[in-house]
Amino acid sequence: MSGTAPTGDRPAAPSLATALRGGAAARRRPQRDPDAPGWLATALPDRDALVDLGFAAALCTIALVGMRTGFLGVEWVVAAGIGLVLGLLIGHLAGTLRWMALTTFLVLTATYFLLGGPVAVRDNLVGGVLPTPQTFVDLATWAVTGWKKWLTLLPPVDARGPVVALPWLAGLLGGALTLGVARRWAGVPVVAVAPLALLAASIAFGTSQSAALLVQGVGFAAVLVAWLVVRAHRSRPPVQNGAGRGVRLATGGALVVIALLAGTFAGPTLPGTSAAERREVVRDGLVPPLDVSQFASPLPGYRRYTEPNDAKLYDQVVLRVQGLPSGVPVRFATLDHYDGLVWGAADRSADGVPFQQVGSRIAATREGRSVDVEVTVPDGGYRGNWLPTVGDPTRVQFSGPRADELADALWLNTDTETAVVFAGLLGGETYSMTAVLPEKPAAELPKELDVATGASTGVDTDFLDSRIDAWTSRAEGGAWSKLRAFATAMRTEGTYTDGGTPNSFEKVYLPGHAVSRLSRFVGSSKLAGNDEQYAATLALVGQRLGIPSRVVMGATPQAGGDVRGKDVHAWVEVRLDDGSWYPLGSQTFVPSRDKTPSEQQLKTEEQKVGAQVPPPAGVSPPSVLQGPDQAQNATDVTKRKKNPFDVTAWPLWLQVLAGLVLLVLLAVGYVALLRWLKRRRRRKHVGLGPVPGRAAWVWRDLVAEARSLRVAVPRGVTRREQAHAIDAAVVEASLGAGEPGEPVRAAALPDDVVSASSVAAAVDAVVFGPGEGDPAATDALHGHAEAALTTMRTGVGRWTRLRSDADPRPLLVRRERTGASLAWWRRLRLPNLPRRGGSDPTPA
Repeated sequence: MSGTAPTGDRPAAPSLATALRGGAAARRRPQRDPDAPGWLATALPDRDALVDLGFAAALCTIALVGMRTGFLGVEWVVAAGIGLVLGLLIGHLAGTLRWMALTTFLVLTATYFLLGGPVAVRDNLVGGVLPTPQTFVDLATWAVTGWKKWLTLLPPVDARGPVVALPWLAGLLGGALTLGVARRWAGVPVVAVAPLALLAASIAFGTSQSAALLVQGVGFAAVLVAWLVVRAHRSRPPVQNGAGRGVRLATGGALVVIALLAGTFAGPTLPGTSAAERREVVRDGLVPPLDVSQFASPLPGYRRYTEPNDAKLYDQVVLRVQGLPSGVPVRFATLDHYDGLVWGAADRSADGVPFQQVGSRIAATREGRSVDVEVTVPDGGYRGNWLPTVGDPTRVQFSGPRADELADALWLNTDTETAVVFAGLLGGETYSMTAVLPEKPAAELPKELDVATGASTGVDTDFLDSRIDAWTSRAEGGAWSKLRAFATAMRTEGTYTDGGTPNSFEKVYLPGHAVSRLSRFVGSSKLAGNDEQYAATLALVGQRLGIPSRVVMGATPQAGGDVRGKDVHAWVEVRLDDGSWYPLGSQTFVPSRDKTPSEQQLKTEEQKVGAQVPPPAGVSPPSVLQGPDQAQNATDVTKRKKNPFDVTAWPLWLQVLAGLVLLVLLAVGYVALLRWLKRRRRRKHVGLGPVPGRAAWVWRDLVAEARSLRVAVPRGVTRREQAHAIDAAVVEASLGAGEPGEPVRAAALPDDVVSASSVAAAVDAVVFGPGEGDPAATDALHGHAEAALTTMRTGVGRWTRLRSDADPRPLLVRRERTGASLAWWRRLRLPNLPRRGGSDPTPA
């Protein structure tokens, strides 16, 4: 026979599970009432739930419209819409089934990561549906740091790739919070918090251009007010005293009239209502993380494209541009800042527009003819970080093995139409672009031009005054007439040289356009230089005359689309009154190449100002915004020690792992803190106030803890009735006694178990008993309540206990304050006034 089978009077040996429980009997699962509806039937929405669903969907949709100005395309609309639908579903289930906050958070997190791949990111998927680890990394990264990256990108952002995770997350959270709060709490004002927060976020994270002013203003307010009215009417008791329906309608109509009058007269005076006033948003206060000074200005390297030069690019093809109309230039870079050393690109243009990272699609900033252009960089041709562009780019698409590397680091300034790629063009790259054609540089300078004024150089350019006075003294008119006369004199009076051969006398004409070089250039009897010196000087003269001016370096392709070194030029742009820029072609101020300086001219200059000594061969021209000492020591060979506590230097997988560990630690700390606060609050309130108030608070705290354990404690009944419900739940959960629906008697509880009924009876005895009560009785009540709470916690599962520990609602239980314990404003009483007829209401 088996050793475990019972024989005669000998009891059976306990099982291993029983032994591990210390010999205690196994706890039976509570039996569910077969007549009770299942969770699916409970989750089905009723009429009130459908009404809340409609209002929540309308409010969240209107709020999400604010993201329209931040994204380009319809992909973000699909992602936000799907996220909103799923968020509303989760919010309804969380409110109807009374999920705890942690459960709702876990469901939202799982939905975001599992469905975010096919809905939003759509990259690195298995079979186009199943997410990969890289998909999870993209979703996690963009959920945390993507908001800042989106704000630093050039709006509207191309809605493709991981950036679509932002509207997906916004729709998911907005729908879940809006409907979840509405279904969980019956209060009227609380439902407005989530949609108002979503609306404010969509506006603050948007652009200065409003997405839908009327819809987001009037429409959102009308829908929200209607929802609040419906919920207020729903919460009204069926029988009540107060104003009739006609009075309420009249009051509501009067309030509407007052609001319309206030909006009509006070609205125009509010900030942001003027069409000329620019709306301030969050992205306006952020500085994009690009220091353009790290890229050397292309203007000092102009001689690489001239002849003679060791680069030998004069007759070599440096670019191939297909699809560009004849005469339209290609722009290498716009140089709008002069620091006394070089003309370079500033971090922000004159209008404050910064360089911003862009995607493959870019919103057009002006109207005009659009063309598709393909640019090829041959091996041994163009080099550098400045991306050659045409006009106003609206699409840039790279191809080849370095396509992703270049596309991920493309920055553009829409005001200067200058693009930068961090990786740089090394040769062999091909990219296509769609652009709005620019205005061709003027072959001849117009006599009249409405130029802007108010510019200044920012550096000392007094050396230009004598030449300006000499060449513009006969010019009649304003600043443009003087600039036109100066440009004409440069072309007719100056000479052209690229420095000549090493054995030529022209080698003394050095490259560069620092103040020292330009002062010698302008101070000579005849100007001698190339596009670099002429364009740099003319732009400084324009600013000296008060005209905003800048230098542009680029090229005009030949008939077949080839760009050779001899096609590269530098020209000047001046700003007009309407804010646009007017190009002055190099042929309008640079002398012809065959008009070279003479040796006799050089000797004459040397007798006047001394010989020019070339600098050492190893000296490189400084980059923009750098000092001469920085230019010569641009390379930092010192190895910096890595800081192990620098999170940004960690690998991405380690950052994600550390974030998950931190979340777990925060959750554990949150639960531990709540448990400590609850125990501390119980010990504190047991000794505060009158004895009946202490006893009443002990019972309210016990009821709050029971409800956090998912015990259905009725409201608006006596303590004895509430205690009966608690004891019934304890018996059913821990002992499994009785059939479903059968009344539970107090005798069903074991003798060593403290019932809630005994605690309720003791509390009633203290509260309704004679006298002020014995303070020691509250200590005994507190001990009985702790024992009853322990009984309840023992009868439920571990997950329910954890849910109770994480529930902060027991901390919100208030004491009943009476007499001196009331706040001062609650103790205020009006004086007794004599009744009509002079009788004194005060008793004798």
